[in-house]
Amino acid sequence: MATASKRITRKSLRQPDWFQVTTERALEFYQDNQTKVLVAVAVLVALLLGVWAWQEFKDRQNAAAAEEYRRAMTLFQAQNYRDAIPAFEKVEGYRWSHYSTLAYLYQTNSYMALNDYDRAMTTAQRFISATSPDSLYRQIGLVALATAEERKNLCKQAVEHYSEAEKINAPLKEKATLGKARCAEQIGDIKTALAAYKEYLKDNPGSPVALQIAELEAKAATKPVGK
Repeated sequence: MATASKRITRKSLRQPDWFQVTTERALEFYQDNQTKVLVAVAVLVALLLGVWAWQEFKDRQNAAAAEEYRRAMTLFQAQNYRDAIPAFEKVEGYRWSHYSTLAYLYQTNSYMALNDYDRAMTTAQRFISATSPDSLYRQIGLVALATAEERKNLCKQAVEHYSEAEKINAPLKEKATLGKARCAEQIGDIKTALAAYKEYLKDNPGSPVALQIAELEAKAATKPVGK
């Protein structure tokens, strides 16, 4: 059975529609609050301009940093570490660019190549502070710092940083474990050294560290109780 369509009367046609009502109300609101509306619009425009200007600034910083980084890397790859260091310092000046973080890492590597371990530790710490927790970059920085400490015979600190790097599930985990074992052995912490060597041996069954484990176990067996 067909349903009768709703009849549109002349009275209903004379009623204002939704668009007309909404427009009239908007005009009334604007007239009653003109100053507030203009201020709000001005604030919004200022915010949009600010965001745009900030993005433009960061883009310019990144472009300039990329050029300086390329020059510094050319020196680094040519093993011209003494000239690479100040070149990386220029990159670090563009602190809003991600290249500035990488510059700290390669500056650390340059100092390591020159056996300047004190400065290598300083730049490694700056690199670490600029990385995200549990990231590959954090692990790289921790291993670099621990390596510099190990070469400075600061093995207690090195064990701590190798251990921290070892907790990060990234490609340098095994290197950190082996570094921790070496340094623990150097400071006479046989228990920690053995545990680390055995952990390393699990994933590297043919490694020569098996001999090191045997030596440490023999040493531990002959060590007086309570020592």
